[in-house]
Amino acid sequence: MLKRTTWTLLAGAMLASLVVSACQPTTTTVEVPVTQVVVQTQVVEEVQTQVVEVEVTAVPTVAPTEPKVMVVCMAQEPQTLYTLSEAALVKSAVLEAVYDWGVDTRGYSYQPVGLTKLPSLDDGDASIADVEVGIGDAVYNVATDEVVTLTPTSTVTLSRADGSSDDVDFSQTTTAMAAQMTVSWTLVDGITWEDGEPVTTDDIMFAWEVASSPDSPNSKYVIDRTTSYTAVDDKTWTWVSLPGYTSGTYFLDAVNRPLPRHQLGSMTPAQMLEDEGVNRDPLAYGPFKIDEWVAGDHITLSKNPTYYRASEGLPKLDQLIYRFVPDTNQLIAQLASGECDLGTQDAAFEGSLPLIRQFETEGLMTPQIVAGTTFEHLDFDTLPVDSYTGFAGRVKNDDGTPIFANVSIRQAIAYCLDRQAIIDATTNGAGVIMHAYSPSDHPLYPGDDNITQYGFDPAKGLELLAAAGWTDSDGDGILDKGGEKFSFVHSTRNNPLRAQVTQVVQAQLKENCMIETTIELVGGEYFSDGPDGMVFGRQYDLGEFAWLTGVEPGCTIYATTAIPNEVNGWGASNNTGWSNAEFDAACAAAGATLNADEKKAQHGLAMQIFAENLPAIPLFSRGKILVTGPNVTGVIMDPTANSELWNVENFDLVQ
Repeated sequence: MLKRTTWTLLAGAMLASLVVSACQPTTTTVEVPVTQVVVQTQVVEEVQTQVVEVEVTAVPTVAPTEPKVMVVCMAQEPQTLYTLSEAALVKSAVLEAVYDWGVDTRGYSYQPVGLTKLPSLDDGDASIADVEVGIGDAVYNVATDEVVTLTPTSTVTLSRADGSSDDVDFSQTTTAMAAQMTVSWTLVDGITWEDGEPVTTDDIMFAWEVASSPDSPNSKYVIDRTTSYTAVDDKTWTWVSLPGYTSGTYFLDAVNRPLPRHQLGSMTPAQMLEDEGVNRDPLAYGPFKIDEWVAGDHITLSKNPTYYRASEGLPKLDQLIYRFVPDTNQLIAQLASGECDLGTQDAAFEGSLPLIRQFETEGLMTPQIVAGTTFEHLDFDTLPVDSYTGFAGRVKNDDGTPIFANVSIRQAIAYCLDRQAIIDATTNGAGVIMHAYSPSDHPLYPGDDNITQYGFDPAKGLELLAAAGWTDSDGDGILDKGGEKFSFVHSTRNNPLRAQVTQVVQAQLKENCMIETTIELVGGEYFSDGPDGMVFGRQYDLGEFAWLTGVEPGCTIYATTAIPNEVNGWGASNNTGWSNAEFDAACAAAGATLNADEKKAQHGLAMQIFAENLPAIPLFSRGKILVTGPNVTGVIMDPTANSELWNVENFDLVQ
């Protein structure tokens, strides 16, 4: 005889009512009516109801957590977020949230992000060996910093794996040995695009293909010095240098941000450059993804659920809003009122430090100030494009070259400027005079005794100008020559700091050396790529902006191969158009050597040549200043990290 017993709870509604609001879960015992059905031989013989005791845990009702929303206020709006177009500080600030991958520069050192490690010659994931080259091969000539294809008449200098170099005349030999580097990187596990597709080496290969296109305006320096760039598998890829080319920063030179082939693979590089989605809504794999971009007002980002560090509880914020507040005083007021949580360094807080300090004492905001590698500079257009009819393009020296191609003219203007007075008037002293493109405390700076310096000396400036034929022949207080006034346009992107600097420079040049300037404050289009752009289209007289340097001195900014043009790319950095073979060779040697002493010597030589020729006047290194609200944590201003948002996944708001 089969006997089966089943228990059916009849008090569901009663149990539901036991969920109470409490700070901690509680356990209680209740009496619950239960029906017992006794079955024998498929026939119900007895139905019994009894009361049993059941322990029930009451789950507390938790008030919903408010989303954490941080408002980052910037003085400028990015023109684009496309990684292969123009460089800009505000663009970097947004991309730090959208992407989280590559090599960070922090504290004059390098840190891998999204990579298992930095390749190393000691560890075997980087190597250098001599290979044989001959007629018809492309090689790197270290003496001229050029890529050449060997012919029977070629004479080149080839680096060797042991650090030496050979001068080779191919009219005397058909083959030679040259150093070649092989470097490999590996992705960490779990990096994923916001649409759920994994980031693989195929995306890295795709980005390299796009960057290699002549239609992409990025620098082709490393690309041109590459033999191969190949995927080993889904996570590991390898770069092989051109024979003769070595680099002291081999572990980061060929690391470029991936592009999603599955999303953009059907587009050409030229189409990507113009596509609104590519420029304004890039697919994220970092801590945040873009939700909307309202031109002229804000960009809103939200937490990216596919972020590969999400299991660590990152990012700590739910939403990130970049708000554009062009007026620094208004931005500071919004920080004080709590409308902004963080004000970025592009706001140029130097002129408002007394006010910020006052608000700090009232507990309304907290500034962070570190000595930075950002330097403000005045750039001469020494090589205007043929179509430019402004002062720099129209006025010629006696030898027929453009006016600012004359080094004496550039030096004269430097002597006419009191740079310490400029610093005091515009930054409240939060700046340090620079004599080259690296500050004097940089470990690779050659020392003040080895650098040409331009102290405030108007008499020397006027003497150099007179030697070039510029005098005040008509007594109107402005220099002239052949009926042409020494009167040019000083242009910059509009922000409070530069608006002040241009005014002080204007007053000093006129008072000290009878030079007249017209100030032109331009919007974001100031940095548009050439050939139509102003700065990088080489269509200006005297330009002013800031460069961001880092662990390595920025000599490549001024290399001949970085002059914006059809060959180098219209987004290349050397907008001055200055070209100097000795400088190029020293800069190339500094970048190529693996020997620390040789690196210091060559960087020092490059800075000496730069300071003597002065294609740009380094005004001052800027203190890097950011300001946060009192409840913001996790923000760390680092001297060598270009953007203060390098650590954005760890930003937080506390009550």
